[in-house]
Amino acid sequence: MNIKKILTSKQLEVCQKEQYYYQQIGVKKHLLDIALSHHFIQKKETSKTYNLELMKEYEMVIAEERDDVLKILRKELLGEKRLAELSAKVHKKVEQKNIPVREFQQKYTALLRVDPETIERKIKQFNAMDYEEDEVIDIFEMLLEYGIQRSASDIHINAYESFYWLRYRIDGKIIARYLLNHELAGRFALIIKERCNIDMINIYAPQGGSFSREYDSRTVDFRIEIAPSQYGENIVLRILDKASNIKSLNTLFPKEHPMSEHIHHFVNQSTGFFLVVGPTGSGKTTTLNAILNQRNRLHEIIYTIEDPIEYKIDFVTQYQINESSGFTFSEGMKSIMRQDPDVIVIGEMRDRESILTGLKAAHSGHMVFSTLHTPNSFMAMERIRDEGGDLFILAYSLSGVVAQRLVPKLCTCKQPCTVEDGKVFFASETQGYEKGGCIRCNFTGYSGRALLMDMVFIPGDMKVRYQFYLALKNSTVFKAWEHFITFSYFQSAAYLFEMGLCDYETLSRELLSLGYIHET
Repeated sequence: MNIKKILTSKQLEVCQKEQYYYQQIGVKKHLLDIALSHHFIQKKETSKTYNLELMKEYEMVIAEERDDVLKILRKELLGEKRLAELSAKVHKKVEQKNIPVREFQQKYTALLRVDPETIERKIKQFNAMDYEEDEVIDIFEMLLEYGIQRSASDIHINAYESFYWLRYRIDGKIIARYLLNHELAGRFALIIKERCNIDMINIYAPQGGSFSREYDSRTVDFRIEIAPSQYGENIVLRILDKASNIKSLNTLFPKEHPMSEHIHHFVNQSTGFFLVVGPTGSGKTTTLNAILNQRNRLHEIIYTIEDPIEYKIDFVTQYQINESSGFTFSEGMKSIMRQDPDVIVIGEMRDRESILTGLKAAHSGHMVFSTLHTPNSFMAMERIRDEGGDLFILAYSLSGVVAQRLVPKLCTCKQPCTVEDGKVFFASETQGYEKGGCIRCNFTGYSGRALLMDMVFIPGDMKVRYQFYLALKNSTVFKAWEHFITFSYFQSAAYLFEMGLCDYETLSRELLSLGYIHET
């Protein structure tokens, strides 16, 4: 691959300067690796699925899966009849390859290690008196690996009177998986506390921490919250996997997206105030990191102030709030403002102090990014006003607001829609798609999630800014709305429907929950 022919002149310049920087400190780094880290190009990854029932039935390992081909590994090749049977089940051509028995056994055993039945059997066999510490750790590692493989965002271990529930949040939905007895859950709590280096004896106060582990040649981080509940310690593990959660802005807003040009323009300004808003778990941090990843980090001084730091970003100085040691949000922001920043990222604006501080930083000539918990872009402006934010500064600093939430995304096994409900609802020329079912999506029809967005961008024109200020002052923000560049949840849903990313059933249900009955 000739990387120099793929990149633009500006992207190539950034990569070459960064490569030179690494050479000066004695680190050898290829241009391709640097381009991938900046998301200038996308690494084509083969999709490996983990439908263990099918793997056990045909005693195979899935090596690669594409839209039309499934490649499998076996110690002995399948006969024609069995191969045709498998091909009919997965609705695609199956290519098989036999490998040495020992190599196959290693791969196959590694997959069976996270088989839910195997894990459940070990949990049921657990006896606190007989099990050694290594065996308990092994069960715990299997539970973590299962969560990583299924792309879970969280693992919940909830205490009840006679048992614990261990549940995973996958694609936004809670999947109840295992029942644990109190002894095993207690052992898990001790393992977690030890890895997080927090007080192992204290079971009466909430505690938080983090730890990392290697998985499939990459590092996966876990953020932990433990709190005492009525029947025992409640444990939540947030899985922070860069491989699945760090996206590029081009991935979130491809060229065909109606707002692609606007988002790239407004997030790359040198001054302003840009907000990403939405409910908990709506992917705000992922969008914010995508924005930071495409900024010119080598030639900009970028500081973040977070609580906690979720993802580490190269060439960005990240500060962790630690009130017990005196590093409060207020003190941290005062320090950052004296450190000659170009870009400031406030992890989350939770109160009046953080909102006012963010506005002042933007008004003093910096580019400020932050997140806020509001359902849409209009409410973000109302929230800032209600918190006592300076309306003049808000009107002349706010660059844009992106409100978002995540909706189930159709798997590649989707089928053309047989009814015209979606076509009529969105007044679209396309028929749309409906869910199918294959091994990639575990026959649910959905794989991953897509962004449903409500976006507002405020042009820099002074007349528009003055109209915005008057509207804020008179509590009628919508009077200035016609001067803004907007993209509503309904328009976003229509785009997802027409691109075949989501089905009408999912989108109409989500729009109804947001108060949309039709476009107006």
